[in-house]
Amino acid sequence: MSVTRTSAARTLTALTLGASAALTTTTLSATAAYAGGAPDYSTVTVDRQAVLAGEVTVGGTYSCTVPDAATTSGPGTIGVELVMRSGATTSGSVAVVCDGTTRGWRITAPAGSLGPGRAWVHGHVEVTDSAGNTPWNVFDTSVTVVRRG
Repeated sequence: MSVTRTSAARTLTALTLGASAALTTTTLSATAAYAGGAPDYSTVTVDRQAVLAGEVTVGGTYSCTVPDAATTSGPGTIGVELVMRSGATTSGSVAVVCDGTTRGWRITAPAGSLGPGRAWVHGHVEVTDSAGNTPWNVFDTSVTVVRRG
């Protein structure tokens, strides 16, 4: 008869990981980052699944503001690139309204050689300020591409 010993730390780690996995929601929050150190002016979530049906569709929610106090709202753009380990990529963008309201966004792009599986999402939110500058906030996450239809 063999005896298996498990440390308390290992048991707690396994329980914590299991509980964390059970609490996972249906969207991933992608944290925006601005390379210039400017404050973030957008928040983006990305749905956990992208749908492949001739084209590929990815979406989520967003909220953004114009990066200067003189203007309360303005147009913006969300752009994304999906990249698979095989090297297959696609990209697209959608016009958005930046006024601080949380709204849904959806981009449909040519699938190219994308197939089902894990894809990395590299995205950005760009908003033109009153001076004509267009700073970007960037976000990165991953999604599962699923075939439908």
